[in-house]
Amino acid sequence: MNHFFPSQLTHQELQTTIQKADAAFESSLLSLSQRLRRCKGLRFLGLTGPTCSGKTTAARMLTERLEFDGRHIHVISIDDFYFEKSYLRALTEQKGIANLDYDSEDTIDVALLGECVSALREGRETCLPHFNFLSGLRERGVRLTPMPDDLFLFEGIQILYPKVHAILHGDSYRCIAICPVSGITVGGQTFSPDEIRLMRRLVRDELYRGASAEFTLSLWESVRANEEENILPNIGTCFATVDSTMPYEIGVLKPYLENSLKKVPANDPHIDEAKLILEKIRFVETVDSSLIAPKSLYREFI
Repeated sequence: MNHFFPSQLTHQELQTTIQKADAAFESSLLSLSQRLRRCKGLRFLGLTGPTCSGKTTAARMLTERLEFDGRHIHVISIDDFYFEKSYLRALTEQKGIANLDYDSEDTIDVALLGECVSALREGRETCLPHFNFLSGLRERGVRLTPMPDDLFLFEGIQILYPKVHAILHGDSYRCIAICPVSGITVGGQTFSPDEIRLMRRLVRDELYRGASAEFTLSLWESVRANEEENILPNIGTCFATVDSTMPYEIGVLKPYLENSLKKVPANDPHIDEAKLILEKIRFVETVDSSLIAPKSLYREFI
């Protein structure tokens, strides 16, 4: 499937198009929550997808819907089970990788994850960790005492990693995938789902993680390699997949991308990739980000 986004829309037409796209995404999550409600004995949910798919916002929206249906939801991020940064740095050096690795399966403390999941399954109190990305340390997180009607939603790209999946898998578990499935044709160019995710990540990482465009581009090859090995081959096993492509999004990302990519040094190894993206978005009309609702999926990236 491919979205075609027309040019020269009036302000009102643009606003209506954005609202319809956001409503369609929320409707897909509503339908999903209704399907999940029919799953007897459901105690554990996995919410996954490749990088910059919209998992965090989808988790919030799905949680609100399921709580409206009477379930008490606990959202648990697999990111909180990262080993501490000193260990990750040593692991990265062993692999001969220049940048800190947060993507491989062996960056997750699966032993600790297994202990926490076993405790929740057995109705025992457990203390969850919290990974502090600023300090690189794993801190003490919330203490959970599971109640009979609680639902535990595990969120992260790592859900489909074989070792993580083996811990969560069972009759009381369902896995949901959120990711851009559709492409977008706009401004005479077609953008694939992978291109869309890269552009989202370039913007998000500069705005929220202080990462330059050249740094994000330098990571992309290893990120994609990990997805091809551990995530994408297993998405077909999920209970459901929700398409998070927004037909208006290239126009929203355009000014952020131009600001970021034009700062990539001319001698940077990834300058050609930066120039290619700039050329592809050149004739795309800008969509004012103020038109994006505060609770829209797209607020996760801008």
